[in-house]
Parts: sequence; structure tokens; C-alpha cells
Amino acid sequence: MKTQTRARLKLVGVFMIFVGPLALAYLLYYGLSYGGAGTNGGELVDPAMRLPDIALTDAQGETRPSGALFEQKWTILQVAPDGCGEACIQSLEETRQIRALLHRRAARVQRVLLTDIDSAHPQIERQPDLAIYRAPLAPIDEIFESQGATAPGMIYLVDPLGNWMLYYPPGGDGGALFKDVKHLLKLSHIG
Repeated sequence: MKTQTRARLKLVGVFMIFVGPLALAYLLYYGLSYGGAGTNGGELVDPAMRLPDIALTDAQGETRPSGALFEQKWTILQVAPDGCGEACIQSLEETRQIRALLHRRAARVQRVLLTDIDSAHPQIERQPDLAIYRAPLAPIDEIFESQGATAPGMIYLVDPLGNWMLYYPPGGDGGALFKDVKHLLKLSHIG
């Protein structure tokens, strides 16, 4: 009986020596790096939707196509059709803090506010990393409405290819957006 138990233990030991490192490597690579399905904190847009190319006008009156803007970096986008109200201001403050927490990766992320009116607000002017553009918002609003994502203060995440991927309802704690952006920057080699 003792020799049979000893032989089985040896077999298990040899098995663990050869298969153990492979199983551990598989777990570390697929289990921890990619996190598995359903790990996003925001509402996923499936499939991702390309944002329409519209003319954007900056504070100096210069016009540029939105496609050129969205295709440079990861974009945390907010849309304020009638100017930036209280929910919009809160979301802007939240996204400013999130971008600051990204440290060295913050250069890969831009914050953009689109509005269809000239709106000056003291809290907006204190955010130097926020790009503000006037634009006709109807084409973009149609896409957001198709997914039920049009509440004031809503935050949208756009990838460096100009595709709308995720959205976050107003009033969140910001942790979901931070976690998603950090995860996407880690995995992405674009933007």
C-alpha cells in the first residue's frame, strides 16, 4: 500500500513540474491581463459606432473637422446642447480629476466639450486641458439617442479611430470611467 501511494505522489509531482508552469502562465496572461468579459464599468456600445464628421469651431473661430480631432487620442467627450449646466459642470470636474490620475498616460487622453452655443462659465475657464468646440450637434445627438444615452452630463468615451465605445451616466463616482480608461490605455497601442 505504501509503495502504491508513493508512486502516485511521484506521478502527481512530475505532472505538476511540467503542467504547473504552463497553467500558471495561462492564468496570468489571460486571467489577469484581459480581465475576461463584462469587466467594463460603463455602458458598452456594441458594436462601436463611428461618430459623424462635423465641422468644429474653436474659441478663436478656426474650423476643423471632428474626424481629425477624434482620431488623435482617446477622447472623453461631453455634449452640452444648450450650454454647460450643473450636471455638465460636475462631469467636467470629474473627468479633469480622472485625467490627472492617469499621470504619464494622461497625454494619450483628451477632454472635449461640444456645444452649439457660445457658453462661458467660470468653472469651465479654469480647466486648461479642456478643448471646447461649437458644432452642429444634431448628427451626433441622433447616434446617442439611438442608444438612449442623452442625459445632461453624460460622458462618452471615443477611441482613437473615432468610434464611440462606452458611455457613463451623470452622477457616477468616476471610478468606472477611470478603471475603463486605465485598462484601455494599458491594452491599446493606438492613441
